[in-house]
Amino acid sequence: MSGQRGQVVLFSGLALLGAGFAVSSFGYGVLLPESRIGPGFLPLVAGGLLAVFSALLLAEQLRAPHPAPPQPGVDDFGRTPRQRVWILRRVFVLLPVAVALVPLLGMVVAFGLLVLVICTWLEGHRPLPAVALSACSAAAMYGVFAVVLQVPLPTGLFGF
Repeated sequence: MSGQRGQVVLFSGLALLGAGFAVSSFGYGVLLPESRIGPGFLPLVAGGLLAVFSALLLAEQLRAPHPAPPQPGVDDFGRTPRQRVWILRRVFVLLPVAVALVPLLGMVVAFGLLVLVICTWLEGHRPLPAVALSACSAAAMYGVFAVVLQVPLPTGLFGF
């Protein structure tokens, strides 16, 4: 089965599956008395979203021109297997370095620097978007672990 035909079949199947969940949810009761959510509410929402998004992806797939056949061994970003192994080795070197920096800089700052180095040095992104991504990643990590889950993160010189 070709790539495009496989995706058309997949998105069609997912749209039908989502529609089936949404339709069958009414048998469980979507809303209960006093405007409370019933047991069929989650299947209705999840199935409806699955059906809508799958239908949108199906329409996009049917409208899109056929892409050129990919070169063997080259990923979507044009990297060869050798380049991917090079990146993977650097990440395995950077992870212990970041862990070693945690007592000095703190978990949040060390993680942000790790993301920044991976974005700029390994992935070749421009500095400004890489800084924005690393700051958002560090803030998200702090928000999830320190604020929401209330896990005490190691702090460094900066106190966070």
